[in-house]
Amino acid sequence: MHPSFFEKIHGRLPLRAAVVIKLVLVVAALALLGQANAIFSLGIPVLLLHVGALAIIAVLVIWPRAHRSLTATTEKSVPGAAKTPHIGILLHSAALYDILAWFLTYGRERAFREKMLSFARLKPGEAVLDIGCGTGTVALLAKQQVGPAGRVDGVDASAEMVARATAKAHRAGLRISFTTATAQQLPYQNGEFDVVLSTLMLHHLPKTGRAEFGREALRVLKPGGRVLIVDFAKSARQNHIFRFHRHGHVDLGKVATDLSQNGFRIVEQGDVGAKGLRYLIAQSAGPLKA
Repeated sequence: MHPSFFEKIHGRLPLRAAVVIKLVLVVAALALLGQANAIFSLGIPVLLLHVGALAIIAVLVIWPRAHRSLTATTEKSVPGAAKTPHIGILLHSAALYDILAWFLTYGRERAFREKMLSFARLKPGEAVLDIGCGTGTVALLAKQQVGPAGRVDGVDASAEMVARATAKAHRAGLRISFTTATAQQLPYQNGEFDVVLSTLMLHHLPKTGRAEFGREALRVLKPGGRVLIVDFAKSARQNHIFRFHRHGHVDLGKVATDLSQNGFRIVEQGDVGAKGLRYLIAQSAGPLKA
């Protein structure tokens, strides 16, 4: 979405002026509600009309800047600096990320995350690693499911996301360890976890990074452990509102093939039933090869 689109709608009217005008109209509509009952029935539609228009304007004005501030790649060329390969896209504005997640799920983010997590079929006492944990929403839900005897760790390449996730866990009184790390270099020993989670993370990685993620997931899983991947599938018809934040899609068929060739057995895959998402569950076929 580009600012020029908004400018075409409103001609030469500055963006800030348009927002101010809509605010004035909303205030005027509120004033109408205080008048006689004769105009009360007219006031509510007018109010709703202008509140809706204001919300659309706010999205069009804020989105380009918000999207630029949310995303940054680590592939920028810096003279004299060594490049870290295959990190992918990082999200830095943690608070803004939560706001946009709430908006894009129509205020039902918790239910949306619970739906994705349900495919992992977590059990009390299991050790879970959430890779690309973001602001920690899924990790918090996982901890509630595995209980006090269970363990949940989260990693994300963005320090801002990790800081917000840690604060959320503290407020919720949940013992979860969040660490700044990449999906391709996990700071854990072999065979520490029963379950590895990757929800809406894999599409941020380049193809080489996805292969490295698979190898690392296998390494940190216990023999017989499982990995859950949930991500966007390529589709000819896409939800244009929800795709605002998307950076790509994942061919889970190709991912399944790669995992099968590297020590996993594909257990299950299918549609999540929301937002053009698909899920895949793979199980570690056995002990790591020497």
